[in-house]
Amino acid sequence: MKRAFILFWHGLTALLVGIANWFTVILGMRDDSKYGRFLRRTVGSCFAFLMLLLAIAAGWDFCRTVCPRLALDRHFDDSYYDTQYISRSITYYTYYDEDGYLKNSDGEKTITGIRWIAKPLGLDSLICYSDGKKRGYFNMFTGKPVIEPRYNHAWIFSDGLASVDDDGWIKFIDATGKVVIDPKIPYMPGTDGYVFHNGRCIIHDDRRDRFGMIDKQGKWVLKPEYFSITPSGKFWIVYNGEGKSVLDSTLNTVIPFLDGDIWVSDKYISVTLSNHVMQRYNHSGEIINDFYINDVNCLTYESDELRYTTSMNYNEEGTLTSETEDMEPHPVEKMAKCRRYEAESGWYGLMTGDGKLITPPSYSSIKAIGYDLYLCKDNYEDGVILNGRGERVQ
Repeated sequence: MKRAFILFWHGLTALLVGIANWFTVILGMRDDSKYGRFLRRTVGSCFAFLMLLLAIAAGWDFCRTVCPRLALDRHFDDSYYDTQYISRSITYYTYYDEDGYLKNSDGEKTITGIRWIAKPLGLDSLICYSDGKKRGYFNMFTGKPVIEPRYNHAWIFSDGLASVDDDGWIKFIDATGKVVIDPKIPYMPGTDGYVFHNGRCIIHDDRRDRFGMIDKQGKWVLKPEYFSITPSGKFWIVYNGEGKSVLDSTLNTVIPFLDGDIWVSDKYISVTLSNHVMQRYNHSGEIINDFYINDVNCLTYESDELRYTTSMNYNEEGTLTSETEDMEPHPVEKMAKCRRYEAESGWYGLMTGDGKLITPPSYSSIKAIGYDLYLCKDNYEDGVILNGRGERVQ
C-alpha cells in the first residue's frame, strides 16, 4: 500500500509539472525578451491579486461564521446585544440564545451567565433569574445577587414574598431568603407561579387535586376545595366542578355559582350561561341586563314570484342600442315575518318584529324558507322547521 501511494504521488506531481511547463511554453514565459518578461510580470501580478482576493474572502467568511460564536468582537461593544433597562443604573444585555449579563452605570458587569429574568410585581425590587440550572434573585437597583441561584424552581416576588421549590416542597421566602411560610405541600409540575395578589395566594392542597388560598401568614382563607381559582382585578373566579362563582377582595360572594363562563371587566361582570344566554352585572352583583343581545337581523326568503331581468347593450359612444331579456327568471326575495337575534357569538334565536323573544338562542344558524317558516340548525347541523310561534312544523 505504501509503494502504491508513492507511485501515485510521483505520477500526480509529474502530471502537474508537465501541465505547468506546457503553459509556460504556450504563453512564452520562458522567453528572455522584453515580451517574455512583461508577460511573466503580468501573470504573476494577476496571480498575486487573485490570491489576495481569495484570502480576503476566506477571512470574511471566518469572521462571519466563527467570530459570532466566539463573541470575540462583542466583548468590547455592547451594541451587538439586545438591551433591557432594569433600573436607572442597571441594564440587562442578551444576544440570541447566549447567556446574558448585567452591567451597572459605571460599566461594571455585576452578574454574568444569566439565562433569563422575571421582574416582580408592585414595589418589590428583587428580580428572579436563572443561570440555566438553578434560580435566584438580584437587586434591580444594584444588580448584585441577593439570593444566589439554589432553587430548582422560583417565582417572582409579590407583596414582599416569593415562592420557591425547595427540594420538591413549596416554601415562601422574604427578601433575605428566610422561609416565612412552609405550607408543607409538594411542588406540582406545570402549575403557574404561586404569586400573591391582594395579599392572597392561590395554592393547592397536599393531594394536588384541589385549590384554595392562603394569606401572608400562611393561613387558609379559602379552603382547598375548588378545581380552579382565577384572579381578575380585585375579584376571584372560582370553579367547583359544576359552576363558576365570583368573589370580591374580601372573599364574599358577588355572583353565585352558575353553569357558564364569567368575565370581569373594569365596568361590569359578563356571564355567558351554558344555554348561550348572556347577562351583565355590576361589581356589586346587581343585574344590569338579564338577556343581552349582540345583534338583530332581518330574514328574507325566496318567494314563488319570478322576476325577469334585462341586459342593457351600449355601443362605443355609450349610446343604448338594445335590451336583452334574460331567459332564466329569478325568484323575488321577500321579507320574512320574524327576525333573527344573536346572543352569545354564533348562537341565534327567533324574535318578533316588535322585539318579543320566540325561541332561546339555541341555534347556530337560522334561515327563512317562507313568510313564517324557518330552518333552524344546531351546532351539529341537525335542523328543525319552526313557525313564527316557535312551534315545530311536522
